[in-house]
Amino acid sequence: MPDDVAGYARRYLVDFIDGNRGEEIARELAPPAGRSGRSRPFDVSVASLDQDLSFLTKRATLVTAKLVLSQPGGALCYLANRERCKRCGEDPSRCGRECRFEDIQIDDLYAECEDLERLGAYLRDCAPLLESGQLVYFPQTSRRSHLESRAPDAQSTSSPFDSVGRIELGDHPDRTLDLIVKGHRVVDVPSGDPVKARLVTPLLRLDLPMLEGTSLRDYCAILTQEGDALAATQAYLRGRMLDVDTDPEKALVQLAKLDAEIQEGVRAARSEVARVARRSAVQAAGAAVATVAATLVAVEGAQLAPVLGMLGAGGFFSAVLAADQYADRRGELRQRPFYLLWLLSRRSVPA
Repeated sequence: MPDDVAGYARRYLVDFIDGNRGEEIARELAPPAGRSGRSRPFDVSVASLDQDLSFLTKRATLVTAKLVLSQPGGALCYLANRERCKRCGEDPSRCGRECRFEDIQIDDLYAECEDLERLGAYLRDCAPLLESGQLVYFPQTSRRSHLESRAPDAQSTSSPFDSVGRIELGDHPDRTLDLIVKGHRVVDVPSGDPVKARLVTPLLRLDLPMLEGTSLRDYCAILTQEGDALAATQAYLRGRMLDVDTDPEKALVQLAKLDAEIQEGVRAARSEVARVARRSAVQAAGAAVATVAATLVAVEGAQLAPVLGMLGAGGFFSAVLAADQYADRRGELRQRPFYLLWLLSRRSVPA
């Protein structure tokens, strides 16, 4: 049976509205009182006017601490119905006798969404980043409300008022929205924040085939599993993006050089990892044999001691030391800025 990706999207959207997440995120992104800048310079909110969110997600999360991604436009999609007693706030079927003549508030929940299945597939693939808080999908939502009377002498079952409450990332662009992206390019910077613009704008123009060839699901899994490698890559890319000149012609030259630098860095990382892996295969085998030999000696006695001599001088201890050094070496590799991109290139499918 195929995944119910549309249902996945619907649940995310309803939970977002019910949890009042829109207001919570808007408060997080708002500048501190009396200041014009953001308190967290690497938290970036982007409105994408493109249908495919994968391209932007895979680029922007390489430099942002938190990416808040919105997709305005699209048809208004009905999500769910909520009914509650106006007096006690409970489900009308469960509230007490004292509420029997009180009005019922009926809320219909909507979201702007062109394709629930496409959105659901995106949210499912991005689940690791969504759960860690590195990514937030900020839907454009509506709550339409009206009152229904339960009084026995009521002339009408419907109250005369009908209110619409919208929570949109674009309602307060000076507070919340940093960038607007269309056609894989930044087309507007509503917040006027130069740091956010210079972080993301050049990154969208780099040629990074290891990103294009990696599925969104694999990409998100690797980022959440390799925290040290991601931190090293982010530190490197943030510095390089902020150094890119604002002059378009100079920026093109700098980005071409950076493309070449990244490709060479990934190649060097591939070579280094292969070299360490080849060495580790021998070391790991030696450590395994040494462990077995040492165990036999301990259990069976000194008559098996010559087995340990087969490993050469140092035997067991030298093998264990070599294995420890290999583990340290892999830790060092994770601290290099190109290690994460190399990992992504391993999952990349050649064009």
